[in-house]
Amino acid sequence: DRFCEISRYLRFDLKLTRRDRLKQDKFAMISEAWKRFIENCVTCYKPGQNITIDEQLFPSKTRCPFTQFIASKP
Repeated sequence: DRFCEISRYLRFDLKLTRRDRLKQDKFAMISEAWKRFIENCVTCYKPGQNITIDEQLFPSKTRCPFTQFIASKP
């Protein structure tokens, strides 16, 4: 499978320092790529005068160390 072959060699972090970084950052494996993505979004997206912000939460029963779904939200 081509995807498995590519994902075996594609890395976004240094494997040697990953264990130490995971102690402080749960997203250590993609943190640098995510940071660059956010910086590019901020650089490229200039919101205009008429902008709205909406939020949508999806229920999930997966195990995750952070809150994914808040039952009190509609």
